[in-house]
Amino acid sequence: MTAPDERTLFDRVGVALAARCFRLMNALRWQGVENVPPTGPAILAANHQSFLDPVLMGIAVNRRVVFLGWEHYYRWPVLGALMRMYDTIPVDPDKPTPEAMARMLRALREGRLCGIFPEAGRTPDGLIAKPMQGVAVLALRSGAPLIPVTIMGAYRAWPKGRPLPAPAPISLHFGPPVPVEGIRREHAGSARQLRAKVTRELMLRVADGFESLGRAALARASRRRLLSFFEP
Repeated sequence: MTAPDERTLFDRVGVALAARCFRLMNALRWQGVENVPPTGPAILAANHQSFLDPVLMGIAVNRRVVFLGWEHYYRWPVLGALMRMYDTIPVDPDKPTPEAMARMLRALREGRLCGIFPEAGRTPDGLIAKPMQGVAVLALRSGAPLIPVTIMGAYRAWPKGRPLPAPAPISLHFGPPVPVEGIRREHAGSARQLRAKVTRELMLRVADGFESLGRAALARASRRRLLSFFEP
């Protein structure tokens, strides 16, 4: 892996060009990026709307981001090369391995900024899908700040099943860190229940980000669906 947060000249030029393209085609904007620590470890946990999401997050934050990525795409000639270049950690979303988790934890201990999509796949309808709890394991084991990220509009720009993206407004909201240690201190149940509680709080904050971006109805719909996943 490269040194923490180090961006090469190639990175800086690529990010600048990508930002210009997305502003022209998608009126890309973001808010709350001050909640992302400028240095040191942190976890960006976002809803997953499209293939564009990692690029959008990388443009918005002024740091290099280490992502988990579906290992299937490592076999694609160009995409696989880019994933290796940007330190993407391969994982099978259907069979996540301890090795992938260990590599993410190591990256965090090295002071890296890591990105993860708890749904482990793109949304089929624009709402937040059922999340997995690996993100809670990362946050609890590493102690790194857990930042909820809401991506809105990328589903319209490039939904699952469409071969190429199209112009559509895209916005990102970076919320304040989830109080993971506070949740841990107040928790009296099992480790599994603690992971569920952290994941629930995280994803509800991701849903609330839609309201911060001006889509209160979408926030309410996402919250209703998420609460159904965490019913006793």
